[in-house]
Amino acid sequence: MSNFFLKSFSVLSVMIVLMQSFSFTSKAEFATHSDDVEDLYLTEYDLTIEQGGSEIVSIHSTNYISYFIVGAHSNGTYVTLKNAGAGFDMEVHVGIDETTNEFNIYIYLDGTPGYYKTLCVGVTKVYTYNPDSQINTSTLIKSLQVPYANNTVGLLNLINDNKTGFFYTAEGLPIAQFSVYADNGQIRVLQLGQVISTDTGAYVTVNTTTPGTIHISESDKAALQAFGVNGLILNGVVTLWP
Repeated sequence: MSNFFLKSFSVLSVMIVLMQSFSFTSKAEFATHSDDVEDLYLTEYDLTIEQGGSEIVSIHSTNYISYFIVGAHSNGTYVTLKNAGAGFDMEVHVGIDETTNEFNIYIYLDGTPGYYKTLCVGVTKVYTYNPDSQINTSTLIKSLQVPYANNTVGLLNLINDNKTGFFYTAEGLPIAQFSVYADNGQIRVLQLGQVISTDTGAYVTVNTTTPGTIHISESDKAALQAFGVNGLILNGVVTLWP
C-alpha cells in the first residue's frame, strides 16, 4: 500500500445526505494517450454485489484518479485500489450492515475537472443486520443480586434470550421488567455488569452493542422506584427510567 495515499475531503451535508465520501489517488504506469483511446474507462459500469460481499472492476487511466462513494450507508462499504498495468483494479466492498439497495462510485481523472465515470453498484439480499448475532450469549451474566431500599436483596434475571430484565423480590415475587430497543426497532441483548448503590438509589450496569432506549411500563417504573432502583448505567451513562 506504500504506492497509495489518501486525500481527505470535506463534503457539506446540505449537498449530499447520507453519503460516504472518500478520495483516493494512486501512482501507476499510465498508458500513453492517443486519440483513439479514452483517458478513463472501466471494464464494467454496473455491478451487483450481495450485502457483505465484494467485486472487482478494472480501470484504465492516463493519470491519477480520485473517487467518491455516494449513497452508501455503511462504514463497511469501501473501495480498495491496486496498480494493474495502465490503470487499477478497484475492489468494491459492501458492508454486511449496508441498508441501501444502490449506490454510486464517481471516478474522476485528475487534472480534468468535470470529467468522470460513474460505477453503479446494486446491493442484493439487503436485510437489517443485527450486531447481537455476534455475541456469545453463553458467556453473559444471567442473574444479579439487587439491594433494595427496604433492606432486602432481590434478584434481576435475564429472560427472552437475554433481551428482557426481570426484577424479583427477595421472596421471588415478580416486580417489573424492562428492555432496551435500538432506533431501528431491534430489541438489544442485555450485557449485565454490576449493581451500583448511591445516595439516590440503585442502578444496574447494562451494556448493549448499539445505543438504545429503555422500554418500561409506567407501573413497572413506579414499582422499581418504590424499591429504590431508579434506572440503569446504560453503556456507561447514568440513565433514569423514562
